[in-house]
This record gives sequence, C-alpha cells and structure tokens, in this order.
Amino acid sequence: MSMFINKDARETHLITRGNVDGLVSAAVFLSRYPLCRVSFVTSPSAASAVISKDRHSREVYVVDICPDEGLLQACDGRQATIVDHHPCRFPDDPRAGMVLEEGRSAASVLASFLGASDEFPHLVAIADSVEYMSTPLMEEMDAEHGPRRMAREAKVLDFSWRANIKDDVFRYRAALKLSQAQWPSEVPLIWRRFLTVQNERRWPRALGMVRDRMRVYGEIGVLELKGRDSLLGFGTRALVHVAGREGLSYAALMHRRDSHTSVSLRGLKEGGVDLGAFAERFTLCHGVSGGGHPRSAGARVPLDRERRLLMELRELSGA
Repeated sequence: MSMFINKDARETHLITRGNVDGLVSAAVFLSRYPLCRVSFVTSPSAASAVISKDRHSREVYVVDICPDEGLLQACDGRQATIVDHHPCRFPDDPRAGMVLEEGRSAASVLASFLGASDEFPHLVAIADSVEYMSTPLMEEMDAEHGPRRMAREAKVLDFSWRANIKDDVFRYRAALKLSQAQWPSEVPLIWRRFLTVQNERRWPRALGMVRDRMRVYGEIGVLELKGRDSLLGFGTRALVHVAGREGLSYAALMHRRDSHTSVSLRGLKEGGVDLGAFAERFTLCHGVSGGGHPRSAGARVPLDRERRLLMELRELSGA
C-alpha cells in the first residue's frame, strides 16, 4: 500500500492503517488537526520507515499499529504517541506515550483520547462493528438508527476503500469528508467507490473464488494465495464469510511472497485459541513477527514454517 501525505502542515503527523478503523481514526484526528500530515501504512515496519523519514513534524501519532521494537526505536527521541487496541508487549515503554485499550476499535480509543467521542458516535460504532467488537456504543447506535442502517453504512465504507486498495489519495479525501461527521453514504466520492464495487460484483466473485479454493484442515478454513493473487480487494473478509457459513472455527489466509508467508488468522466463534498470543508466541520461535487480538491476528513466517503453524493451531484448538 502506498502512502499519502498532506504536506500543507508539518507540525502534526498521523500514521494509521487504510482500512475502516484507520479511515474513521483519520476522520476523528482531522476534526482536531485539519492540516495535519496523514500517512496510511500496513505494518509496524512501514510506520517505522515513515517516522524515520519525517524530519519536520513536531508531534507524531501512531494509531492502530501494534508497536514492535523497530517502531519504538523510530519513536525514540520524538514526541510520539501510540494509540492502539491490540494486546501490547511494551505498555510502559518510555520511548513513546501509550494510549492502549482493548475491547473496542482504535478509532474509539482515539476519540476518547482526543475528547471527540460525542462528535462521531455513528462512525466509531461502524469501526467497532467492522473490527468485530461488541460495544455498548454499537448497541446504542443500533437502537437510535436501526441495525440495518448501521450495517449498510459499514458496508458502504468498507467496500469503498477496496475499489482500489492502493489509492491513499482517496483515503485522505474520504477521511476529510467524514471528519465533518457525515455518514459514509452521504459522501459522494465514497458512494461512487461503493457503487463501483457493487456493480462489478466483486463481493460475490470473491466469495466464489474462496469456495473454489478453500480447503478445510480440522476446524480451520485455509486459503493459499501466491504472488499477485488477490480476492478482488476483499482478502480475509471473504474467507471469513465462507468459513463461517461452513461452521468452521478459524480462518487462515496464507499469502506467499518470495521466501516468506504472510498469514492472517481469524477466530469465528467465541472463546477458543487466543490468536494474538498464539501468533506472537509462534513467531518468536519460528517466524519474523506476529500478534494481534484474541480473534484477529497476523504473522509473517518462513515458507517452511507455514504448515507447522497450521498444525500447532489445530492441536491447540483440539480439532
């Protein structure tokens, strides 16, 4: 994923992800710092690279990026604040201010930190829902606006950024519009991207691709991708949908690139293996990096360790 930077003002720099949680986080942040720099990244290492190249910003905020040693080294000596909702190995590290809270979206944690919770309840609830977080705010917004409206708006925003996953100019412009507390469907550029995805039937096509290629390993639905293979922008979301319909307990998307495999893990039922802890523990011994939430995690492992990862997950799940 490329990075878009607004260069009009350099004092404050937001670094976040380019998914729904990151878009809502950017909207919340832009409501407070409308001229800030914004960078969208995919990993802690990418965030570290952005920080290392930034020679001008007075403050750096890293949102929805679980800190690792490299990211903390990049923050050292900077006025940096990390806002996240993942389990963290470095909750009290002095190299960056830490605002950490599990159980809700990163956008929700950021809104509370910035004192903006009352301004964006509908958008924060959308971020909670897409992050599979069951929160009181979601229940409140469902009661006020109706669950169908909330689900529809979440779908509009989630589909829109997938129309071109490399387009960070769109992400910035969409977040800027959302910073005015609009609904996603009220923003023309978001609505147009959503219609593109809908009209091209990317979602049903992605589901068909998963059904054709997914294999079942115990209670795990496994999909392997190589090189430039894609699921039309939907990735793990399509796999989770199909695996859930099959009654499986876990989904694992294995994307092989060069000498490593990027693994996305999802828990589809309450309880079960803590995937974040599992990914972190496994990669400490057999991989490069890994971690995440109890029901949503990622890992980067050598090609010859991907089978072992699946085997250990199956053994832990008792399947």
